[in-house]
Amino acid sequence: MSAPATPGNDEAGVQYGSVDEYLSTWAGEDLSRQGVAALINGVLDAACLLSARIAAGSLEGDLAHLVGSNTDGDAQKAIDIASHELFIEILARAGAARVLSEEADAPVMLNGQHFAVAIDPIDGSGNVGLGTPVGTIFSIMPFCEAEDPFLTPGKRQAAAGYVSFGNTVDLGFSVGEGVLLATMHPQTGEFLIVKRQVQIPRDTSELAYNASNHRHLHPAMSLYLQDCLTGKEGTRGRDFNMRWLGSAVGELHRILIRGGVFFYAGDKRPGFENGRLRLVYEANPIAFLMEQAGGRATDGKTAILDKIPTSHHCRTPLVFGSATEVDLIASYLNSNPTSE
Repeated sequence: MSAPATPGNDEAGVQYGSVDEYLSTWAGEDLSRQGVAALINGVLDAACLLSARIAAGSLEGDLAHLVGSNTDGDAQKAIDIASHELFIEILARAGAARVLSEEADAPVMLNGQHFAVAIDPIDGSGNVGLGTPVGTIFSIMPFCEAEDPFLTPGKRQAAAGYVSFGNTVDLGFSVGEGVLLATMHPQTGEFLIVKRQVQIPRDTSELAYNASNHRHLHPAMSLYLQDCLTGKEGTRGRDFNMRWLGSAVGELHRILIRGGVFFYAGDKRPGFENGRLRLVYEANPIAFLMEQAGGRATDGKTAILDKIPTSHHCRTPLVFGSATEVDLIASYLNSNPTSE
């Protein structure tokens, strides 16, 4: 009996080799590059295991069961702790010197020598069990004993990437030579490249933000949104669409594919002055990928990659996506010095 036809269009199945082959060729005989490649492959090994557990959902226990809280008081679910432990184990074998995880108060000291990894093992864990995307996002930094690699500017990153667990398991990553997208083959677990040299459209009419926070925003951000939401009858002269997934990785993946702008600004609520996203293991890898794909990432005014972290888990406002729109938001904020 012949296999059923696979739904799709004429371009379905187009691939450009495996991520493993790409990294092997890129690294060549360079020991430093080999170290970066080993860590990325370690992340992918863990992601294969994690994707299977996420796909099993409540059939193998309640992934969303609350088991504690992290250093900043955020609730930790069973999947948060399990994924943290999984990545620590595999990154240790892959040669990491240090790992900074959202789920641990302090960096985990390991036995590697050359690179440190900052990671959010499960971004968007509030989506667990709901069928909407969750993800893993990571940053690879050069390591030396003389300084804390996690308290240096994001422009020093050697590589960054993410894995999005949605209706497919997708990877986006960069080693500083453009952004590649890959998808995990569901039978083999191999990540196959589906797009090279990703370029984000400069212009967009798609916004991603948490509209429930609108009333808390500072005046400049409120004015920007007002001008967008009045549509083609307003000053922008065109209609805007809104999307919000509750997962920065999911938003990042969509914006790399089709453009858009995401923002989580600082606002008037106590504790939200600097937004909610973490600089070291969320904003920095996002910004690295944005810059590599022709997009932008700022805290509203300042480039994320130029910021120096004040602590391992410090937060930052974050605006990222299509360059023209990110720059326009900065112009709104700069024109109103009292907005923050």
